[in-house]
Amino acid sequence: MPRYEAWGDILKWSLQENVPGEFPYTAGIYPFKRTGEDPTRMFAGEGGPERTNRRFHYVSLGMPAARLSTAFDSVTLYGQDPATRPDIYGKIGNAGVSIATLDDAKKLYSGFDLCAPTTSVSMTINGPAPMLLGFFMNAAIDQQCERYIKENGLEAKVEARLKEKFDDKGLKRPEYNGELPEGNDGLGLMLLGLTGDEILPADVYNDIKARTLATVRGTVQADILKEDQAQNTCIFSTEFALRLMGDVQQYFIEQKVRNFYSVSISGYHIAEAGANPISQLAFTLANGFTYVEYYLSRGMHIDDFAPNLSFFFSNGIDPEYAVIGRVARRIWAKAMKHKYGGNERSQMLKYHIQTSGRSLHAQEIAFNDIRTTLQALYAIYDNCNSLHTNAYDEAITTPTEESVRRAMAIQLIINKELGLAKNENPIQGSFIIEELTDLVEEAVYAEFDRLTDRGGVLGAMETMYQRGKIQEESMYYEHLKHTGEFPIIGVNTFLGSDGSPTMLPKEVIRSTEEEKQYQIEAVKNYQNANEDHSQEQLKKLNEVALNNGNLFGEIMEAVKYNSLGEITNSLFNVGGKYRRNM
Repeated sequence: MPRYEAWGDILKWSLQENVPGEFPYTAGIYPFKRTGEDPTRMFAGEGGPERTNRRFHYVSLGMPAARLSTAFDSVTLYGQDPATRPDIYGKIGNAGVSIATLDDAKKLYSGFDLCAPTTSVSMTINGPAPMLLGFFMNAAIDQQCERYIKENGLEAKVEARLKEKFDDKGLKRPEYNGELPEGNDGLGLMLLGLTGDEILPADVYNDIKARTLATVRGTVQADILKEDQAQNTCIFSTEFALRLMGDVQQYFIEQKVRNFYSVSISGYHIAEAGANPISQLAFTLANGFTYVEYYLSRGMHIDDFAPNLSFFFSNGIDPEYAVIGRVARRIWAKAMKHKYGGNERSQMLKYHIQTSGRSLHAQEIAFNDIRTTLQALYAIYDNCNSLHTNAYDEAITTPTEESVRRAMAIQLIINKELGLAKNENPIQGSFIIEELTDLVEEAVYAEFDRLTDRGGVLGAMETMYQRGKIQEESMYYEHLKHTGEFPIIGVNTFLGSDGSPTMLPKEVIRSTEEEKQYQIEAVKNYQNANEDHSQEQLKKLNEVALNNGNLFGEIMEAVKYNSLGEITNSLFNVGGKYRRNM
């Protein structure tokens, strides 16, 4: 605790800093660190759902909690199905996992009890986020249905329904492709091709569904504003995408979904596109307040939705990153309390940190682990809620098991071995940290003013203000790097005797032809098995959209019978396709 004696000093410290777990939460939203699990959350996704499932079990083996973070391939990110189309085929399962149906989601998370308090799943998906969220929620519900079926000896009903739906039509029953990995007990695979409501009475199914929705933990990214500003995976018009986000949150309120974040308001992609830490933080918080204003305009109460919002930041090398969490928590808490009248849960900003991908270089790649370690230290000392450490070889290839193990070891060594990290609050009270916090907070408010002058976040987007500023800052960084004014060891200074050439990967991890073909055939098989209901569900979905009903409630039903591409293309008819402002 500080050793201040003057009342003025004590008052200022209490209002601006305070102890962890007390307003304005500058030092952290909880009094103490979580003891049951580390903040580790590792990002994975490659090939088909089975390959990524094996990676998830690999990184979770022996860990007290399963904190999974899912990367999707670009076909999935743009809401399409695996197909032989030239612009789709080569991207299936590359740089992310291919997920097009409910069965894919069941295989992806099989062997993890999605209702266990130690399981938490994050999904990095934006444009088609409601559909992937529907896949996930139904996969979790069907896991609990599977347990009920086994406990009550109803396996024969499952077998009879599979025979009727697949065997009698001459279709192949869906299955997990390959051997189950160590740690996967097969939970979630019994109802491949089926859903719990096809087997269980309606009252039993609805009870299981309600309990599951109230229990599952995780996050879906679903941040459409930063997609327009930085990342570009927008598929629907911005207005329709915001409506979908609002429908998801409204559904969460009605179904009492309290442990799942309906949006991860993301600065990471803004930083990766080139923004400096001030712009990353300011644009991200401004986007967050825009969602708050939109949800309030739809009649939601601040305390019903603010606890379902989470944040996602990048940690680079710059000094401002040492306080990015402190400033974010302070600004959010002040606004929630004084402007919106939110309760304590609403005031608590929860955020995930990923170390900077932009700081990974293809020269002297072994040095990347050193940069990642320093960035992880920033995050852990700042009491982040979860953390992903990048693998050193990500600059040249999809991470290998060896490099992922090293990336996880960075966090484990800090958390288990480093003495200072065992302290609950190691950086508060440092003169430079407190000064930096005040300076960064002031700079963020100045950026808020610039956004306000342009009509707020949406008004600034119309003139591409955010994109332009990000590009300018990216160019400035590249200029400093190329002139050597910003020294990067092993890249533009302190080169090795061989000149530190760009490294080439020993292996390039890509989806195989067999995986691509398997995904294409699996989607066709799924569509054929559900053809009796699919068009009817899509028609209902469009009617709900046109009558201003809650689309996510209908999407939860549509994903039981339709593939991702079918739902996306149907919604294009009522929501329009994205077109960038020029």
